[in-house]
Amino acid sequence: MLLFGHIGITLGVVWLTETWLTEKFKVRVDYSLIFIGSLLPDIIDKPVGMILLPLNNGRVFGHTLLFILIFLLIGLKYRKSSLALAFTSFLHLLQDEMWNEPETFLWPLLGFELPAKEHSSFYEYIKRIISEYTPSLSHIFISEVIGFTIILAFLMRRRGHYRNILNNILRKI
Repeated sequence: MLLFGHIGITLGVVWLTETWLTEKFKVRVDYSLIFIGSLLPDIIDKPVGMILLPLNNGRVFGHTLLFILIFLLIGLKYRKSSLALAFTSFLHLLQDEMWNEPETFLWPLLGFELPAKEHSSFYEYIKRIISEYTPSLSHIFISEVIGFTIILAFLMRRRGHYRNILNNILRKI
């Protein structure tokens, strides 16, 4: 999970489009939903895929296109706030490059079997993560630095409002 990368880059995209969103759709951006949505696929999938189901995979239901479509439909039919969750969760999937894992991203279109990663222990899991991500550690570092910088810029720009945003996030969790 790229904590600063997911939150910061998603925050930056929404922040840059905030004026357009408010004028076009006549909605006020709720940054607490932006924060939650930017991490929602990982919040759901890490416990489900790693702990509850014996899949040893942290990318299960929340990292699917179906997950995004469900939030989109709920937002269009019932709760407009779900549109923010759909959009920010979709940005999360883009940052995770889910097109490289079509069996997960397009689940269940390619079959109902949930994808599992092969490893038998926590030690094996850590070894797999290191071997998979070693060539792209600079990509991870850059994402985290960019995200952290965007978060700092946002907080500095909205000095007095960050407490309200934090309180809204805590109320919704």
